[in-house]
Amino acid sequence: MSGVRIVDMSFAPLLPGPYPPPGEIVPLSFLDTRWIHLQQPVQNLLLYPDSTLSSSSLHLFKTSLTQALSFFHPLSGKLTYRHATDQLVIDSSSPDCGVSVIEVESDLDIHRLINEENIDIIAFTNLVPSFSMDKLPVPVFAVQITKFVGGGVSVGTALHHTVMDGIGFWRFMETWAAICRDNGAPFQWHLQTSHDRDVILHPHKEVIATRFMKLLAPDLPQLPQAPKSLVQDRLRLTRHTFTLDHTAIKFLKQRACTQSDDQTIFVPSASIAIAAHVWVSLAKAKRLPKENDATSLWLLFDLRAYLKGMKNDVLFTGNCIRGVPVKSSGQDLTAPQGLANACLAISHAVKAVKERPLDGVERWPDEFKNRPTGMNVMVAGSARWGVYETDFGWGRPGRVELVSMNFDGEVSMLAGRDKGSVQATVALAGGQMEVFEKAFIAGLAQQGQSDYPGKARL
Repeated sequence: MSGVRIVDMSFAPLLPGPYPPPGEIVPLSFLDTRWIHLQQPVQNLLLYPDSTLSSSSLHLFKTSLTQALSFFHPLSGKLTYRHATDQLVIDSSSPDCGVSVIEVESDLDIHRLINEENIDIIAFTNLVPSFSMDKLPVPVFAVQITKFVGGGVSVGTALHHTVMDGIGFWRFMETWAAICRDNGAPFQWHLQTSHDRDVILHPHKEVIATRFMKLLAPDLPQLPQAPKSLVQDRLRLTRHTFTLDHTAIKFLKQRACTQSDDQTIFVPSASIAIAAHVWVSLAKAKRLPKENDATSLWLLFDLRAYLKGMKNDVLFTGNCIRGVPVKSSGQDLTAPQGLANACLAISHAVKAVKERPLDGVERWPDEFKNRPTGMNVMVAGSARWGVYETDFGWGRPGRVELVSMNFDGEVSMLAGRDKGSVQATVALAGGQMEVFEKAFIAGLAQQGQSDYPGKARL
């Protein structure tokens, strides 16, 4: 065996309802239809080096998935186009609804996959499932569990972005892992889950949802086709994972404060400070010193705390994020106070979104499609996502990664494995990673020192 071998394929069925509102048919909002054009699922991988997979633990893994789906039933359904109402929905009404589970065996070295800072994208891709996204209806979720012959287990997932965003997904994973860890005991979630898109309040929300659908997927039920170069483009990217501990993050935030010329003293969040540091480091790596060298950062931002329809005691699982465009120049980012400039630009853009979270929603697809030419950075995830707490009873994972990164300048951010740390995975094309890494590490070094405070490595 070389790499991976499929051992079996099974199915975790959706248990009979009733299901919470809106029931087995979930009409999608414009925050969901915004993602209909994606040509591949969102793929995540969790590696557990110290676990073993017996027949009993595999059975519990699959039965606990069935139980967890009762709380998150849209994951069992199919993304469907209803011609009569010209509407996209997640349909869980069919008796064959559920989630495919692929069982795989691999002779790959899990410890190598965990410890290498540069991601082996071919190996990682073989450890996550996928599904066809050519024509509706299509499934929205799939699972792959891999047993390594040298010891260890991995869990790979594939998710259609229209069904939920990262917050909803990782809450599902937390629920599933807790049920499995507790040997199938009934799960008592401290928040009620809601899949009802009626909480998204906007006077023209149906019209906007339809407009996004027509603009991004004009030939429904046929979906936009992935270019043949998609796989090759992914392989051309180099991905490197940086983990910044509490000391390094504190140092970054202090540098942003002390460099700032703004009269208002502010302390950036960890997510903003790290996103700004990546942006500045990439500008330096690409040698963008000129004022007319335009550059932009696109930050995916969670709106749950800022929409009037949301309740504090209810977890909304659907998509509830928007892109926050931030613009700057090579001159501003590579200046001595570049980190502060970047933090201020991001903070001001985020503040405007907090005050008017759905402002200009009709233009969102056009804004992203018509991003300015030049260097672009896209940041997804959050330093608050505690993905390393996903324990199925095998201990905490040794590594968690977003596998489906396809763009030069893409950044995936997660809470790190160690307390107070943050993990940032950066994807770059064209042999830029070595130069970027030097700029990234140099930006964490104190003046007059060749090293950086704390840790900034995997």
